[in-house]
Amino acid sequence: MKNGFHLVLILAALLCLAGWTASAQYTRIVPRQAWEYRQVNFDGNFDMTSRLNHLGNEGWQLVAVTSSCPSLSQISPGCKIAYLKREK
Repeated sequence: MKNGFHLVLILAALLCLAGWTASAQYTRIVPRQAWEYRQVNFDGNFDMTSRLNHLGNEGWQLVAVTSSCPSLSQISPGCKIAYLKREK
């Protein structure tokens, strides 16, 4: 009786191990996506739409726009920074 129980446990463990290794072989490994980033500064006198359309045609995607420039020397009315990304 005891030997039969051990045999059943061993067989169940072997079946689980076989199923686990078989499913691991079919797991698809997806490489991590690499991105390239770009920052574009706009002042109040520049048309953002045409420049962003041009960058979009080059594969850039707009991620965010801020309404303040990083340094005091660049402060002007309507100063904006656009952050873009594209696949490497």
